[in-house]
Order: sequence, then C-alpha cells, then structure tokens
Amino acid sequence: MDLFKTNLPKSRLHTFFQMLNEPKYIPERRVIESWARGFQDRDGKFVNEFQTTFESSFWELYLHACLKEIGATLDFSHHAPDFVVTDPHPFCLEATIAAPAMGGQPAYGYDARELPSDFNAFNAQAAIRIANSFSSKLRKYRDSYARLAHTAKRPFVIAIAAFDRPFAHFASNRPPVAALYGLNYDEQAALAEGPSATQIPSHMVSGAVKENGSSVPLGLFLDDTSSEVSAVVYSCLATWGKLRALADNPSAASFYKTIHPAPNGIIPEIRVTKKENYCENLMDGLYIFHNPYAKNPLGLNVFDHARVAQMFLDGDELKSIAPDDFLLMRMIQTFNFNIKE
Repeated sequence: MDLFKTNLPKSRLHTFFQMLNEPKYIPERRVIESWARGFQDRDGKFVNEFQTTFESSFWELYLHACLKEIGATLDFSHHAPDFVVTDPHPFCLEATIAAPAMGGQPAYGYDARELPSDFNAFNAQAAIRIANSFSSKLRKYRDSYARLAHTAKRPFVIAIAAFDRPFAHFASNRPPVAALYGLNYDEQAALAEGPSATQIPSHMVSGAVKENGSSVPLGLFLDDTSSEVSAVVYSCLATWGKLRALADNPSAASFYKTIHPAPNGIIPEIRVTKKENYCENLMDGLYIFHNPYAKNPLGLNVFDHARVAQMFLDGDELKSIAPDDFLLMRMIQTFNFNIKE
C-alpha cells in the first residue's frame, strides 16, 4: 500500500497530505509509513481517503500502530469491523472520529489566537460530537456487526478521535467523561476562583443542548442501554502534532509545551522542551473508558501499557489507572527562519 503515490489534482488533496509530501516533512512521513506496515486496504478506498479527507484514515493508521504496540494479532480477512484482534485477547474495534458539526470549522487552519472563551460551552459541544459518533457506531453494530460470527461474544470497542473543532486538543478527557459517565467539570468556575482553587467543581449531567436547541443524551455508560459496547478508546492528541512529536528530526526549530497532572492541587505541571530534547511515546495521550454494563467486558489487561490511561466506574466512583505524568495536552511552536542576505 503506497500512501503517497497519487494522480489526484492538488485541489482534492487534504492540507496535511500536501504537507507530508514536502521535503522538510520526510521524518513525519516515515513515522506514518511505519504505522501503515502490515495494514491492509480491504476495500481499495483507503489510500484515496487518506489523501483527500485524511483525518479518519490517519486515526485508523494510528490505532493500527497502537494495536501492534500492545502485541495484538490482527485478522484482516473480514470486511468489518475495522480491526479484528485474535490474540492474545480477542476483541473487535471500530474506528470513528468526532467531526465538526455541519458548517463548523475543521480542527486545523484556524487562528491560534482565537482561544475558546467559555470552556464549559466548548466541552459541552465537544461531548455532543463524541456522543453522536458513539451512537452512530452503536447503530452500525446493532444493524450489521452483531450478526457477524467473528464478532459474537467478543468485546466490541469504539475508538473515537477528536477532530470536531479548532483547539479540539484543549479538551483533554472532559468531553468523553461527560458523554460516557455523565460527569461534567465546571472549568469556568475553577478559572474564576484562580490560583486559590483546590478542586474543579463537578456535577452530573444527563444531556447537553445543541446549538439548534435539541438535546443529546449523555452518560451513555450509566445504564445497560449501550451494553453492546465494551469500551471506548479515545484521544485528542493523535493529530498532526503526534507525527511532529515522534518524527526523528532533532534539528527542527520547535518547542513543545506539554501539560501534565498536578502533583498537588489542580494547577497542572507545564513543561517546555526543545525538539532535540523532547520525547513522546506513541501511546501518550491515549484513554480507555470501560463500560460497567458491557455484555462482554474488555479486561484492564488488554491495554495494559505504561503510558495509557484507563478509566472505569467502581460503584459510583470514577477511578483511573494512569501514569503520574500522563500527557494531557501538547502544543507546538515552530519558528520558520527565512534569512535573506
């Protein structure tokens, strides 16, 4: 599968695909080519979609790399779902993305100075996009996948990446926690309290209101209505920035600002690192959210990896297993030097 051979006109090529074809991004191209090794284009459409729409195909390649990282054996002989894992822990995984609402801005090409002004509204709308993507794949499972012999009695996992709006990577785990467990954090209240804040206020929610006034149910893992889904794999950092972070390009004039959980209190730890000294793992920023009502639960051992965060309900309490320095957010600042004599 040659991802970068194309006969399509430039007008049809996605912005990031065009960038990957520039000589200065050869290290990034090598990363994504490594993700693609062993991946099979079963319907003959994948390369075209990678070149023209990019994000959903990029997410599939990233997931393929993650599955290889955890030692999964994949069976590509079936037309669906996207990934059928046979060993050491059999399960099926279907990939999707949280895409922008109709007419909404994409998750690239925006002015970096236009930061969200209301993070509560930002998180609520992002939770709606995640819930919509989840519900769409749950319907697909019920209408189609549930009748396939190779999915029967295996855990079914939905993998969702956040590409739904500018600054989607700022949301961290807030939107999926609200969408799946109905737990909403009041970011604005914490910001208003300032440095003296000792916790982020939270409350339970059962839904969020779309811009057109309709309501979308949240708390999808709080009862058995989604019991066919064993877990959700999620990342808002499996983006262009992930490629930049993993690329072997130490001379790049880039600085990485990363945010990690606070050792004490709620003020996060912020690190700033030059590219030549920056190190990021493929799995950094990846969450696994477990469904307590799953008919076929996904064991915690399936994605047992030192850099992965796993969240689950223990009674009424939401608990997590995660590295102390889990990657919550990553921002990259690059300097382009154009010196003329």
